[in-house]
Amino acid sequence: MRRVDRPNVASEVRTLADIAASTQLLDGLILAAGFEDRAFRLIEAGTFREGAQCVLIRFQNDVLGNAEVFARYREVAYRKFGPANVHVVDLTHSNPGRLEGDLARTLLLLPRDARLFGIDLSGQPAYAICMTLKALRTHRAGERQFAYYTAAVEYHPTRAEYETIASGSEEIELLPQSMALEMSENLTLDPFSGYRSQNARSCLAILAGYEAHRSTGVVEAVNPALLLLLYGNPGDPSLAWRLELSRRLHSKFERGRRTATEVVSTLHVNESLDVLEQYYDYLIDDYDLVVAPIGSKMHSLAAYLFWERYGEIRLTFPLPIGYDPEIRPRGAGTTYEVELSPRRPLLISAGGPVSATMGAEQLDGEAGQAQASE
Repeated sequence: MRRVDRPNVASEVRTLADIAASTQLLDGLILAAGFEDRAFRLIEAGTFREGAQCVLIRFQNDVLGNAEVFARYREVAYRKFGPANVHVVDLTHSNPGRLEGDLARTLLLLPRDARLFGIDLSGQPAYAICMTLKALRTHRAGERQFAYYTAAVEYHPTRAEYETIASGSEEIELLPQSMALEMSENLTLDPFSGYRSQNARSCLAILAGYEAHRSTGVVEAVNPALLLLLYGNPGDPSLAWRLELSRRLHSKFERGRRTATEVVSTLHVNESLDVLEQYYDYLIDDYDLVVAPIGSKMHSLAAYLFWERYGEIRLTFPLPIGYDPEIRPRGAGTTYEVELSPRRPLLISAGGPVSATMGAEQLDGEAGQAQASE
């Protein structure tokens, strides 16, 4: 397939050697109080300007230890931003779709100079990443944003699990023990429901990970005429077994229906976007396109940006039946940064687009001149 030649919304992924230097440029930070060590890295290592705002997403659930984890985040947020500049938004288990609206209302109440935001993806599930991005890129549409992602040191399934179940046939039927939680539901939120045409044929693109039960659930829910499996390549040769495991866990889906497979980076957002756009160009006249991000958090970022460009596609999120905090990625490794271009310019001048920041300053200046002339 040809490479789609469109301007990139996302920059190339950059390794963030100095977290403090990057975060001190921000007017605001949005993050979730997740259990994983890596979800705490950015706020712990970050330095923030006086008056910067923090929007902290609190998980409302009955997971053991959740209240203590949130208290840890709140204490650090209060210390680094000041209590008056910390705004808590709840992500409820019973009504996850409320998150976008609650975030939007919070953003509307923030000071006018809170424009340049960072979003830490590390502690958020896929559907929360997409809702957070939508709220921010709607209410700060003329501004760029920075997305941050911290890798873990050890992931599940582990290499030891892989070696235990990998012997024998090419296909792996037995799920790793750490991935054995069942699927709860296939969550489709109204903002991401897309447009369904009359032809009733669908193509399901799964950004696949290791939870094959979730892939099974979304395949059964969508029942696509065409299945596209995008496997994640970690890039590090020492982790090549993870790509092999994902492919072997999903090989059963390649039988019984038309299936295409691709390998995309688990880190580099534009690589995933390019492949999705190539298939979009090829299929959209004949298929409704549904995208299910089940792999890495950077895949969720790519899925959102793909939806933002093509609002007729549908995003869907197969959810696990529960969360076991003891089965989680361990440690905090390298932190990465991606710059997102403004969703749309606020003003169009004779010289081209003007950002929201420039536009506000220009309007303020013009207002002052008008008052002086009066």
